[in-house]
Amino acid sequence: MEGCMVRLHSVHFRGAFSAQPIIVNFHELFQTRDAPTILPTVKNEDVLRAVVALLDTSLPEIGPRDVHETVHYPGIHTIILSQDHADVLEDYSGRASQKGTNLSPVPCKAKVEADSTHKLLTELYSDSEESTEETSEEMIATETSVSWSWEQFCEGLQEFVDGARDRKEKRAVQQEDGKILPSAVGVESLIMAAACYELKILSTGDMVLQLSLLAVRKRYRHLGIGSYIMELLKTQSIVGKYDTLVAHADTDAIGFFKFHGLTDDPLLNDQFKELKDDWTNSILMSYLPPFTTDLEMRNPVFSLSLREVEMNMDVARSQALFAYQQQVMCVTRLLEEVKILRKQLDLKREEVDRLNSKLEQEKRKRHDIENKFLMYRLKNTKELLDNIASDSDDQGLIEREHANPGTQGQETAQSEEPPFQTTEGAGV
Repeated sequence: MEGCMVRLHSVHFRGAFSAQPIIVNFHELFQTRDAPTILPTVKNEDVLRAVVALLDTSLPEIGPRDVHETVHYPGIHTIILSQDHADVLEDYSGRASQKGTNLSPVPCKAKVEADSTHKLLTELYSDSEESTEETSEEMIATETSVSWSWEQFCEGLQEFVDGARDRKEKRAVQQEDGKILPSAVGVESLIMAAACYELKILSTGDMVLQLSLLAVRKRYRHLGIGSYIMELLKTQSIVGKYDTLVAHADTDAIGFFKFHGLTDDPLLNDQFKELKDDWTNSILMSYLPPFTTDLEMRNPVFSLSLREVEMNMDVARSQALFAYQQQVMCVTRLLEEVKILRKQLDLKREEVDRLNSKLEQEKRKRHDIENKFLMYRLKNTKELLDNIASDSDDQGLIEREHANPGTQGQETAQSEEPPFQTTEGAGV
């Protein structure tokens, strides 16, 4: 797709709604001098704010700044579906007449402080014609380190939201003929849906179209708008040639993408794992287009013959056979490797068992040596104690002899006294 903006033919949806599809690259658009307006009588900056507001309202877990950086990122294209001004005005008049009464003007807005940019943007797509909720009149504070585009986006945001409030108040008041003033319809009422995508080249050389964001305004859902956007993404003559369409789908949107041919096969989608997932709670899904694209079918000399189909089948069969052979070879080699490893494991186990047995023997020998050593020490200790006891007895005897020397002399004298003779001559 060439250029920064492409207009497609109008399309009709269920419920008598018609829309004008536009594909725009906002990054290139704001760098182009005298760039054409995306919507008649609407500034391009306001269209960007309305698109960011719609995506932020439908995907509140992302945040307005991340949404803006995605929409305004180089290489990102945005599909915008908008209604005609007269159709929207007629729709509002019909809804107002169904209420049965003329609404009184909404009181003047009170000056209260804002809590977030998200709250301001959400107000644009409340899909309600009740009285306007009181929100901020304070300018949005921005950091000095942010990019110029985000600063420019925030500078006019408050004025843009105030204009949307004024238009909402005008729609609350009907004229005598029951119609609503044309000035009561702004860009926030014209846009029905938006989607962002980018063409990327993977390290494998494959061209991938990545769907980043997709949102449909609440009152226009279940009318086939989301399906129409998916068909636009599948039409390579509009979005450009690619090999695969991928999307990080929210868990509650998996059924929608499966209905349109995307698969969540983890083995197939593993080849796209280098695509960064910027959002949480999502799953990678992919769509593989047919070999023959609509670009080739638009060629006047194009002819899809049975022979070509058979040739494509032969090529696919050969590729599948080659892949199978490679897998069988790999598995067979792995089995042989496992057998070798098991043999080595058995040898190691035998070695471990032998070492464990030897270790037990050494433990027993050590135990016997320790017992002998303990018995030897016990024997020596006993002999030492006996010697100490014997020495103690001898010492005590010597001490007693020194303590009683007279007694010892008497005993010696008595033992040396000669026997005396009796008259009979016998010694006594």
